[in-house]
Amino acid sequence: MERTAEPPSILALKSFLHELLLALPGKELGENVIEFQRFLKNVGLGDAVSLGEKGNISIEPSALPSLNLPEAARKILLYLGDQMDPVLSELYVKLFLETYEEFRSSSEPAANIWLGQLLRDCGGLLSGYGIIDRLPKNVKMPQLFQLMKPGSIHLRKEEKPAESYALVKEAVNYGFKAFCVTKLEPSKIRYRYGLKNSEIIWLTFKKAKERTITPDDLAGLGSFVSSVGLGSVVLFDCFQEIKVVNGFKGALEFFRELRTICAKNKSILVISINPMKLTEEQLSALDQALGGREK
Repeated sequence: MERTAEPPSILALKSFLHELLLALPGKELGENVIEFQRFLKNVGLGDAVSLGEKGNISIEPSALPSLNLPEAARKILLYLGDQMDPVLSELYVKLFLETYEEFRSSSEPAANIWLGQLLRDCGGLLSGYGIIDRLPKNVKMPQLFQLMKPGSIHLRKEEKPAESYALVKEAVNYGFKAFCVTKLEPSKIRYRYGLKNSEIIWLTFKKAKERTITPDDLAGLGSFVSSVGLGSVVLFDCFQEIKVVNGFKGALEFFRELRTICAKNKSILVISINPMKLTEEQLSALDQALGGREK
């Protein structure tokens, strides 16, 4: 009997799993296999995937009818988060797109509900890995994803940072992780802008129970931004405080470095500045150096 060809989504799943097995540490002692089996169980593939003695990966034919690949793709993304390297992430993108296309061909409404929920749960990751930009052109996406591109910078001129925080709050509602460096006490930020689960650093010389960093510790601030994962949003509402302590040129150079860091990490940088506290020459220098978008 001639064997039925495997659908593209299954082929993409096998390629992804093969690369994941190779990428896991501990091959010498077989620890990667133990971790791989743990991964399969956690994403609901434990009964469907078989691993041969030579590391060959196969999908049990009897498991295909009940295999919920859209759910597995969702769980894989949640499980691995921003930890996929470029090779593995590219294979995941292919798996995701093939899964979505096959799901969509069988039931477009159900596929779009699935996609919509994923956007709410982990839109930042979908954007950061480039999945959003590779979806079919006729798929309607929230305007936020056109604005908050991975590696983008947003220089927002406002006397108070309310609009910047509203933008970050909207991003959080679409599954982006948010990190804020603020001149205000963090409890006020959480209450005023509804960012209860976001990491907030207080830029101050005071000692407090909250996580703090001093305005003169630019290396520490840079290290913090470097640690922020793919598809996350970082907001600074304290340009003036950094400028006062480090001088305008020092502040400008610092945020230029942050732009490079965010481009490399595929994170998003939002800077709220009060134009009333800057000269026209300084505003022009900021626009030229950062070249960000302003809504």
